[in-house]
Amino acid sequence: MMYKLGIQTVLLLISSLVAGQTDPYLAGRACLEQELYDSALVHFEEALRQRPGETDLYLYLGKTYFALRNYPAARDAFYEVEKRKKGMGSYYLAKSEIKLNHPQQALKYLRIHLSSRYKLPEAAILLDEDLSTLEGSSGWQQLWNEKEWYSRGDRKYQQALFLKDQGDYLEAINLLNELDKQGYSRSKVRAVKAAIYAELDNRKASRSELKAAVKSDVRNLDAVQQLALIQVAEGNVQEALTGLNRVIRQDPARFDAWLQRAGARSMMGDLSGAMEDMERYLTYFPEDHEALYKKGMIQYENRKYLDAIQSFNRALALEKGNAQYYFARGMTYAATGTTRYAEKDMSMALDLDPLNGEIWFEKGKLADQMGNRVHACHCYQKAYQYGVFEAGDLLNKNCR
Repeated sequence: MMYKLGIQTVLLLISSLVAGQTDPYLAGRACLEQELYDSALVHFEEALRQRPGETDLYLYLGKTYFALRNYPAARDAFYEVEKRKKGMGSYYLAKSEIKLNHPQQALKYLRIHLSSRYKLPEAAILLDEDLSTLEGSSGWQQLWNEKEWYSRGDRKYQQALFLKDQGDYLEAINLLNELDKQGYSRSKVRAVKAAIYAELDNRKASRSELKAAVKSDVRNLDAVQQLALIQVAEGNVQEALTGLNRVIRQDPARFDAWLQRAGARSMMGDLSGAMEDMERYLTYFPEDHEALYKKGMIQYENRKYLDAIQSFNRALALEKGNAQYYFARGMTYAATGTTRYAEKDMSMALDLDPLNGEIWFEKGKLADQMGNRVHACHCYQKAYQYGVFEAGDLLNKNCR
């Protein structure tokens, strides 16, 4: 579950990013995502030294201690969260108390959680491995018999999500439309409808629902990001940038938004801005070969070929078996006129992905440039066989 950062925290994060510094909170969040728990602990403790008392720092510190199985320390951290924002730490306090063999305390905090605005879906609680250990106790039965913790709307919404996951889109949409009319969590409901329409390749309906979701609740950052993807695909890049700027401003730990914004900035011709976002991301995820590939593609598209080759080299050092990375570097070598290196990379790419018509087509064009008409025609034939119909024109023109 994502929690909003305090205004002071956000301002401090933004100032550190502008100054090019590594923020310990963001470093901790990145390590937590990569399951580097010891490193995350160091970063979060440093963040607390810099910004003592921040609720979100205690929350993620507690999650880190919990992952490290230091349950007393996790409980203490979550208790600090709970003191500052009632209900926010209760779910994790319940889990920590179970690990410490305090079932009555766990039930106490679970009751607080069910009464709070941070309440998780019923299925998430019932399927939780830690909380399920309470099921046989009288206290567990008593808790669920006390009252209806979840409304009819809550249950109908969860049913709609289940139907969506099962691929029963029509029934899911019908339920979501009912909830929308009833005024139930309109932003969430419309975002789910948008996701279903996207699955059905109805981009127009998906965009409409996402816009409605954002209008209903500007804090729905998931909807803002999804809308930005559609806006970029439709060429409304400036609108997408406006939304992504807001996402990053409100929650700088949404690292995927940095990658999104880098692509959007590149499309607007802002290469320096795109590279700034990529470097920020790679500061925290230096071994993300997909991000390095994305960086290389942005550089390639902006004709920064030598820089692109360096990015592809780094991506391949981390992921040697990726045909697309060899192909991208081969295309970049070809753009610089380094034909033999390009041809070698195309061959490597085809060894890994021999049914890729696009690679065969580009390899054929390289062979043509190198004066090897026989091999070029063989490549064009393969490209045409694997769906690149443009290669048929070159076959008819050059290979009779």
